[in-house]
Amino acid sequence: MVHLVALALWLGGMIFFLVVLGPAVRESEAPIAIKTLNRGRIGLEIISWTAIALLLASGTVNSMIRAQAEGAAPGGMYGFLLGAKLLLFAAMVIHHGLQVFKYAPRIAALTDNLPAGERAWPEPLLSNWRRWFLLLKINAALGPIAMFLGIAAAAS
Repeated sequence: MVHLVALALWLGGMIFFLVVLGPAVRESEAPIAIKTLNRGRIGLEIISWTAIALLLASGTVNSMIRAQAEGAAPGGMYGFLLGAKLLLFAAMVIHHGLQVFKYAPRIAALTDNLPAGERAWPEPLLSNWRRWFLLLKINAALGPIAMFLGIAAAAS
């Protein structure tokens, strides 16, 4: 159950950001939108890293329980599906790491140094947000695939 809650937190946070927060800030004036989006990013990072830690811990425990029940290391269709799921999960963590450790510091610095009275999105800030959002969209697409691979593995 912890595994599913962690997955819901991570995917739900991404979907909320893409479907609710992203479109909402497009309707706002640039200074307000920039600060709101940055605050949302910080919240998403906290939720995401918590969910990633829970997914790693609960996934490890689930795999150990399954291996003990079968008396051997995972193999066959289960092993294949688990391997595919773990590959997608690793890609998602790498993408999230790029968001947090490459683009977020740039976004934060550009947001903090926003000139007073700025009425438009500065191009460097907009460029970094576009890259950040691209990684978020990729993760939002990979997440359900990884989820369905996990469901298929559990059923096999």
